[in-house]
Amino acid sequence: MGWQLPTAGVERPWWLLPLGHLSPKWWWPAGVALVVIGYLGGPDTQFPLIYTLPVILAAWYSGRGPAVGLATVLPLVHSLFLVFIWKPEHLATAVVMTIFRGVVVLLIGLWFERLASHEAQVRRHVETLEGLLPICIFCKSIKNHRGQWEPLEPYLSKRSDTQFSHCYCPVCQRKHFPDLYNDRISETPPPRPAMVAARK
Repeated sequence: MGWQLPTAGVERPWWLLPLGHLSPKWWWPAGVALVVIGYLGGPDTQFPLIYTLPVILAAWYSGRGPAVGLATVLPLVHSLFLVFIWKPEHLATAVVMTIFRGVVVLLIGLWFERLASHEAQVRRHVETLEGLLPICIFCKSIKNHRGQWEPLEPYLSKRSDTQFSHCYCPVCQRKHFPDLYNDRISETPPPRPAMVAARK
């Protein structure tokens, strides 16, 4: 059983949907089914109520593309039904209201997509950068959630935006490159008297 980071202190709001991912291709049959339901319901169907939930779910589990697709295509198809099939008495008003409701649902879907993206980023941050990390006291390798030991730099680079620039500190320079350290000391000019006075 692999070691895992503690996340018990992280509390999610009760109203947030569980995180996950669903392939965008699954929303095609859902869109067809919604078109059929809208057609069978006729012009008096509360159309936005039928597809608001699928747009929200598509935004949360599949991203912006499927949500925008559903929120754009479904009102358009409904408007075509109004114009060419149902032809209600107040046609222009019905079409305008359908488009307006579609825009509102589209904005709701985009908001849920942003919320899902932010929630996923927060979850990744909590899982990778918080908690206790088991680290070797000698080689500084880190034990990951699979129980494998990874060097420090690759572990942090894969889980954050950290990039490393390698150099050496003065202590390691004296230890590993004593000749270079002594040469640098001998090449360092003594401070000027004016600079010494200024420092005093």
